[in-house]
Amino acid sequence: MNFEDFRKDIELKLGSIAEFELQEFHFLPYSFGSGILVYRINGQNHKFVFDGRENELIWLKSRTHQKYTQSDFTQFEKFDGLKICEKELQNGIKNSA
Repeated sequence: MNFEDFRKDIELKLGSIAEFELQEFHFLPYSFGSGILVYRINGQNHKFVFDGRENELIWLKSRTHQKYTQSDFTQFEKFDGLKICEKELQNGIKNSA
């Protein structure tokens, strides 16, 4: 799965969990397939940063009601590869706010 496929997969899963708004999407296919995705969900920014070289996905969260450009993100979870199950997403979003 590449980062574009990951975006489609995560948006499909998010759509069944909560309303979301895409804030940023960058896919760097010539940089080991790395990418950045940012969503606003329930008043909180969720950032997914994929390091294609290390095959590592980091999920970062901001405090609630921060503007994206002024967000201070903290690491919430780290994954090997581009797989996040729907239950992990639900728990991560539910524990927001």
